[in-house]
Amino acid sequence: MTSAADPLFVDTNVLVYASWAAAPLHAHARSALATHRSAGAPLYISRQVIREWLATLNRPRTGLALADLIAEALAFDAHFAILDDTAATTASLLALLPQASGVRVHDVNVVATMQVGGVKRLLTNNPSDFAAFSHLLTTAQRSNNFQVPYRFRKPPEY
Repeated sequence: MTSAADPLFVDTNVLVYASWAAAPLHAHARSALATHRSAGAPLYISRQVIREWLATLNRPRTGLALADLIAEALAFDAHFAILDDTAATTASLLALLPQASGVRVHDVNVVATMQVGGVKRLLTNNPSDFAAFSHLLTTAQRSNNFQVPYRFRKPPEY
């Protein structure tokens, strides 16, 4: 059983929404992070999440400057504990892959990173991506409105 104060891994999609003011779920993502932080939950991300965050937001449609993204990425360690990809993470990834038919490798790597880091709760906008691992992790509570797909169907209007 988990509690609201247990460590929480933040998936890339939540971090993207929280960082990009034009994202459709910006306010919801920021609220979810604030709620979990105020409940005393240590928030975790990984180096993989940072790379995915940069890859997602460093696109012309976001209108975000690379220098600003780099500055924000450098400040992540003030707000999150950052889990590294280690040999143990790779070993966990390889052990988990047979359980993950149809699941993308980067999602399995999130689970492996969480497992090695001892984090059992995940805040994501895509809980179905992690359904194969429900025996290993719990998807943190999110608002009912926090359900727009990660990949935008169309770029936001500016």
